[in-house]
Amino acid sequence: MWAQAGLENPITSVQTNVSGGANETFRNPPEITSSGGVLNATLRAERKEIDIAGQKVNATVYNGLYTPPTLRVRPGDTMHIKLENALEHEMNLHHHGSNVSPLNNSDNIFLHIKPGQTFDQQVFYPPEHPPGMLWYHSHRHGLVEPQIFGGMSGAIIVDGILDPFPQLQGVKERIMLLKDFQNIGGRILTENIDSNAGTTRTINGVENPTIKIHPGETQFWRIGNVGADIYYRLKLDGHTLYELGKDGNRKNQLVPQEEILLPPGARTEVLVQGGPQGTYKLRTLSFDQGADGDNYPEVTLATLISEGPAEEPIALLTKEQFPMVEDLQTQPIAHRRTFVFSEDPDTNQFYINRRQFDENRIDTNVTLGTIEEWTIRNVANEEHVFHMHQGDFQVIEVNGKPLPFTGRQDEVDLPVKSEVKILVPFTNPVMVGKFVYHCHIVAHEDSGMMAIIQVVRP
Repeated sequence: MWAQAGLENPITSVQTNVSGGANETFRNPPEITSSGGVLNATLRAERKEIDIAGQKVNATVYNGLYTPPTLRVRPGDTMHIKLENALEHEMNLHHHGSNVSPLNNSDNIFLHIKPGQTFDQQVFYPPEHPPGMLWYHSHRHGLVEPQIFGGMSGAIIVDGILDPFPQLQGVKERIMLLKDFQNIGGRILTENIDSNAGTTRTINGVENPTIKIHPGETQFWRIGNVGADIYYRLKLDGHTLYELGKDGNRKNQLVPQEEILLPPGARTEVLVQGGPQGTYKLRTLSFDQGADGDNYPEVTLATLISEGPAEEPIALLTKEQFPMVEDLQTQPIAHRRTFVFSEDPDTNQFYINRRQFDENRIDTNVTLGTIEEWTIRNVANEEHVFHMHQGDFQVIEVNGKPLPFTGRQDEVDLPVKSEVKILVPFTNPVMVGKFVYHCHIVAHEDSGMMAIIQVVRP
């Protein structure tokens, strides 16, 4: 399968025009944008034969598209989404990274939308919602991996992340959704998925697209790992990735990165400044999840071509230009908790604090208005990914080493045999209700590595 998984094909991956240059084959996903404070959309989940990276496969998709519409709102807007379930199994819709209500017909992952049903979802994005890149996917427990792996994931953009920076107004925005698939007899599997068996990696459903930039030009790239199980370790040859946002949260400073690790579900928003004329690879480097995990080879994700008239690079943002983000380490801690992520590789069962997920059990009760310190231990021989719904947190320490404060996120990687400390603010009234925290390698979540939290008013 590795032959499919990103090795360049000069015929299919980079198209040439009659003048000998390369055409740009990258395209942003289609979009649905809010108007007058409201976004109206229909998402129909169905199995359909589609074309992905030049291969015809039967996939599980929204609106017949492997890369469905990006849903773009402003803080203060409301999404009205009509969900149509044309699948043979139950589904629902989760707004990953959104600071919105988990109740009723909002971002409620406990809903079971049955085959043939239509459901009207209404999600209000509060005026104070952080701007940035989020994403949507089905979150029906036990079916999360096959439904995401089959293609049921897309982007959400809460606009405004560049508003504080006048010099960045009008820069080219690129939305890059990283997905992988396996073509097994013309079908993407929905059971017995082996993410270590080799997958074709795509950006917006295209294998190794070409991207154009002028030397010195500044572009804004929003990159999301919206696949089910696998990691991306990003490197753009000859360029620094200047990270401006992470997991839908603007940072408090620009962070230069030579590599960026995106576990399943994570997003990064970066500035890229075109290098000297030439061709460069955007690669995902090889990654080893540990003795009981998967091992992924290096793959070329895209080819960046720097050509045309040179532009004067935009001056890089200084820390003083960034709006302040509150450092939670200055606040009192109401409660300290420890969570242990473990597994039994022989039975393929996964645990948090020695318990598997039970939809009828509340595992953690929290009082609104408090800040808690959580210690998350991974005692397994493979990496896991901690994710919490309805809010963001601040990572303060990994394996006893304090981390510099640059902002918040909604996911954190848990290396093999590691201990990670985070501060979680349960201060936003929108969080009242019950929701979940889990491993975002969703095969692990489906196999038990998830728990329920309930936030109640004092």
